[in-house]
Amino acid sequence: MGDTVRAAFASELFLPLGKVTGDTPLTELAGLDSVKLLRVVAALETQYAITLDDEQLYGLGTVGDVAVLVEKALETPAVSGG
Repeated sequence: MGDTVRAAFASELFLPLGKVTGDTPLTELAGLDSVKLLRVVAALETQYAITLDDEQLYGLGTVGDVAVLVEKALETPAVSGG
């Protein structure tokens, strides 16, 4: 999971994958702003058919924290309306 999240950040920010680790603080990713963060999240949501709470994103500190959030979303069963 971590590699996929790292790749999503690297792709969005046009960074070499080696520059993005699980320990990389989001604040230290060159070019990352709130819009680009939401674009990364949207790509991950589409890829994994999950929904992440945007409010939770603002408490995250590292790329690894984002990976953990995605993993938790994958573990949570979808709520069916009906």
